[in-house]
Amino acid sequence: MELSIAAAFLAGMLSFLSPCVLPLVPTYLAYLGGDQGRPVKNALFFILGFGIIFILLGLPFTVLGSLLQDYKPILAKVGGVLLIFFGLYMLGLKLPFLAQMRGVSYTGDTSRPWGAFLMGAALATAWLPCIGPILGGILTLTAMEGFGGLVYLVAYVLGLAVPFFLVALFADRVAVIVRKSGRISLWVERVAGAILIFVGFLMITDAFQRLNNFFIRFTPEWLFERL
Repeated sequence: MELSIAAAFLAGMLSFLSPCVLPLVPTYLAYLGGDQGRPVKNALFFILGFGIIFILLGLPFTVLGSLLQDYKPILAKVGGVLLIFFGLYMLGLKLPFLAQMRGVSYTGDTSRPWGAFLMGAALATAWLPCIGPILGGILTLTAMEGFGGLVYLVAYVLGLAVPFFLVALFADRVAVIVRKSGRISLWVERVAGAILIFVGFLMITDAFQRLNNFFIRFTPEWLFERL
């Protein structure tokens, strides 16, 4: 499980670098009142907004996984196929149902904590067509573990939240860097797609669990105590 938690956290960070998130960071700062000295406080509420939406989205998968724990080997193979499918989408395969998804929007005051919270919740739905494949991979892992899989969703949300918080914390410096780094989004998407395909093959061949066991064997106990 420890390896999966680390992978979920990394997936969150990759989602931040995706084409639908990274280029919008300067706008995100402006909406959160970065020019009024309140970006950090509002960023926390913004993170809370999208975090709650993603965790609520994952709850049905935890219930389904709990009901199907006796079929976990089969779930792993089905999940592996889904991951490969999502990975191919990120490499260029067209999935009409993702392209047609539409998120809700929020046009109210975002310079206050409550408005920042609502914007975070709204953007969580708007991001789904773009980060859907990565999030789908996390939901697949969540379903395999049942209610215990919620830890993957939390790790994913934290992985997405940390960059947003750092951007708000160092708003003046980071905004300039982000504007110049928008080109890397496409490459990040391709790398993420390749990783999903790789993990999918590991799950289909049962190698993912063996790799996780290997990670556990050679990781110091003090590190597990902190996870």
